[in-house]
Amino acid sequence: MSYPTLLPPNATDPERALEQVMAHISDGPVDIRTVKNAETCPIELLPWLAWENAIANWDTDWTEEQQRDVVKNAALVNKTRGTPGAVKRALASLDVVTDIVEWFEDDPRADPYTFRATIHGNDITQDQIAEVSAQIASVKNARSYLTGILINEQKVFGNYYIGGAVYVRQSVTIKAKSRDE
Repeated sequence: MSYPTLLPPNATDPERALEQVMAHISDGPVDIRTVKNAETCPIELLPWLAWENAIANWDTDWTEEQQRDVVKNAALVNKTRGTPGAVKRALASLDVVTDIVEWFEDDPRADPYTFRATIHGNDITQDQIAEVSAQIASVKNARSYLTGILINEQKVFGNYYIGGAVYVRQSVTIKAKSRDE
């Protein structure tokens, strides 16, 4: 099959071959922009996108939403890897409310370069604790040591609104002065 060419008449055979191969690039089943986006990537290709984004801890048992969240957060986590913020972002994708307390924030002050994690939830399973531990290990800095994972009651977040109204009624009587007064 012949294709219209944009090459000049003096084009070499390798250039013509490359042009013919590149003419079929749009025949691919998936647009590359779709594959490289965590929100639109087909679920079967998501682990490869995670690998490309240097995600160290990946679990095929996660929900699709959790997997997409991990890929979305990958750039920011990798940029800040080794900081408490990176640990918190990495744990946010697990849908487990977690606090990180570093050694200098602990009361009484803990050993240097240690930290602990506190999970807030009423029904935390052993598997979730293992996921939290693996996620922390994949993004923490090399010198810090996780001393433990505590489990506290679940924190409830949300908005609540309080309203009120004040109604004041005041009547004023205005009397005009007569000229005699």
